[in-house]
Amino acid sequence: MRLSIKSVIVLVGICLTVSGAFAAEIKIGFPGPVTGPVQFLGQHMKWGAELAIEEINEKGGVLGQKMTFVMEDSKCTAPEAVAGTEKMLSRDQVAVLMGDICSSATLAMMPIVERSKIPMLVTISTHAGITEKAGVGGNPWVFRTNPQDEALASAMGKYLAEKKPYKKVAYLAEDTDYGRAGVTAMQKELDPKGIKTQSVDYFKKGESDFVTFLTKVKGAEPDALLLFMLDQELQNFMRQYRQLGLKIPVTGRPALVSTLVKDLIASGAFEGSSTIYPYYAGHENPPNKAFVEKYTKKYGQEPHFVGFEMYEGVKLLAQAIKEAGSTKPEAIRDALKKTKGDSILGTIQFDDHHQAHNQAMILEVKKGRLEVLELPPT
Repeated sequence: MRLSIKSVIVLVGICLTVSGAFAAEIKIGFPGPVTGPVQFLGQHMKWGAELAIEEINEKGGVLGQKMTFVMEDSKCTAPEAVAGTEKMLSRDQVAVLMGDICSSATLAMMPIVERSKIPMLVTISTHAGITEKAGVGGNPWVFRTNPQDEALASAMGKYLAEKKPYKKVAYLAEDTDYGRAGVTAMQKELDPKGIKTQSVDYFKKGESDFVTFLTKVKGAEPDALLLFMLDQELQNFMRQYRQLGLKIPVTGRPALVSTLVKDLIASGAFEGSSTIYPYYAGHENPPNKAFVEKYTKKYGQEPHFVGFEMYEGVKLLAQAIKEAGSTKPEAIRDALKKTKGDSILGTIQFDDHHQAHNQAMILEVKKGRLEVLELPPT
C-alpha cells in the first residue's frame, strides 16, 4: 500500500502523541570543565543541571517543549570557553547559555553573548567585573544568581572582625581572576578593621605541592591562613597541612563544603577553620533536605554547591521562558529582568546590574564537622 506525504505526516504526528514525545527542544548551552584540574566540579555542575531538566520534563517541559542540556569542555580556560560557546551557538542553536565556573572564562564569554544577542545566566563565577559589566553596566544579556566576590568578602570580613581575634593573616590564592579578585576584596574589607596582611602568595591551577608555603607560614605564625582555593588543590593543601602539624586556622574562601575534604575535616586537625559559600548540603531546612536526598539517590554523592547553583539556575531559566511565553532571546531576557525565582535560600531577583542577592552561608568546623553559623545577605 502506498501512502501520500500527507498521510505519512498525520501518522508521524499520531505516533509522537501516543509516545508522549515533545514536538521540539529548548537547548541550554554550557561550557564547563569536563577535563582539567576542576573536572570534579564540572561533573557536579552537569549533574545539577540535568536533575533540574529531568524534573522539568517530567512535568511536561516548557511551553510544550523538552529542555535539553548541551555541554562543551572549557577546561576552565577562556580560550576553550570561547570556542565552546561559538560552537554551541552555531552548531546546536542553543536558546540560552550558562556561564562557566571560572570567572576568566565567563568574562571572555560576555562579549560573545552581547554580540549574538542571547541571554546568559551565570551561577558560579564570582568576579565583581561580571556584575559591573552586566545590565546597566552595558551588557543587557548577562544575569548572575550567585553572590560576587565583594559581597562575600564583606560578609566574611564582618564575621572575622567581630567574632575572631585575628590581627595578622597570610593569604594563599590560585593565580586566576577568581583568586586575585578574592584577595583584593578581602584585604579591602579586613585592613580597615585592623586585620593586617602578613604575606600574599599565589599558585598555578593544578598545583599539588604546598610544602614551601606551609613551611614559611609555620615559622611566621600568622593568626589565620586566608585561602582562595577549590576542591582538588584544597585536598592536597589540607593533607600537607596535617602532615606538618600546623595549628593555624584556615578561613577566607576554602572549599570546606567539598566531599573531597570531608574526612580531613573529621580528623580534628581543622577545628575553628571557617569559610563562606553560597550553599552547603548539610544546611538543615526541609527544602534542602529533599533536594539533597534526591540528588544523592541519583548520583551517589551529596550535592556540591556548584550542582545546587546549576539546579536552581536551570529552574529559573525554565520559569523565565514560561513567563515570556516564547523562546525568542529578547523575550527571555526581558522575562529574566522581572522574574522572582523561589530558592532553597530565599528569593532570586535581579537588580539593575542583573545581579541577584540571595543569602550566603558562613560555616565553621566544630567537633570534626561543618556547621552553618550565619546566613548573611549578599
